[in-house]
Amino acid sequence: MSSNAQWQGSLADLPSIISSIKRLRAFGRLTVRNNTRLGLAHLYFRNGRLVHVIGTRGAVDAVLADLQSWTRATLRFERGVTVQSENVTPAHEQRFERWLSHLQARYSSGAVPRSGPAPTAPPPPAAQPRPQIVEGQVVARTKVNQLISPWEWQLLVEATRRVSLAVAQLVGPKEAMNVLRDIIDDCSAAFPAFSGLRISPNGYLYVMDKSHLDRMPREDLLEGFSALIAICQYFCSPIVGEVEAHKLIIRALGDIAPALVSLGVFQVDNHLLLNGG
Repeated sequence: MSSNAQWQGSLADLPSIISSIKRLRAFGRLTVRNNTRLGLAHLYFRNGRLVHVIGTRGAVDAVLADLQSWTRATLRFERGVTVQSENVTPAHEQRFERWLSHLQARYSSGAVPRSGPAPTAPPPPAAQPRPQIVEGQVVARTKVNQLISPWEWQLLVEATRRVSLAVAQLVGPKEAMNVLRDIIDDCSAAFPAFSGLRISPNGYLYVMDKSHLDRMPREDLLEGFSALIAICQYFCSPIVGEVEAHKLIIRALGDIAPALVSLGVFQVDNHLLLNGG
């Protein structure tokens, strides 16, 4: 297998992919994406050993706990992608190994099919929409009444430009295109409507086709842009550390950060900043 080769597969293939990583004492990054809900984890390996974990759930313990609840995912291992810091303890490694053993037993026994849709329970009765009080008026939470406003759209587009440009500048011109493509892949995997994201010649992400996004309910659109900002931060964490990555995003957003916080798209993690120094 060449140095640029990749392993790809589904969750059922994870034990065999990890076995290959160990056997070849490989260096690289394993990206695990949830197919059915927002979820992303990057697992970094050095000399065949798991050394660093980041994901949409934050800390290593939370990411590993979240992974154990997944029933479907896509995998991609990129050899040679390294990370400077380590945040995986022996206890984390043991927990990861137990999960692998569980997956191996699950799929080898045939209890869960290796491909095809996972069995699902009948959907519960649809809940009645709860009214929302906005400036003293009751507004039904329907898709029609909850579309994004022009001002909010401009704010989200500018936030996308700023954070993606900050990531591109951090990794440098040689890696910027690859990293920005990975960010697009990660975001569009969870939110297919975000497949309209493109890379500007000036080195940042922009929305080329907003027709799909215009039809999305406001709540879903805000969740998607929140995930996009979070993914940008996670790509920075292995390079400068979690605290500095969070500071980088805060600085990049600048004067629009308070408005994004009020929309629920971004949160300043004061606990991380205080404990991280």
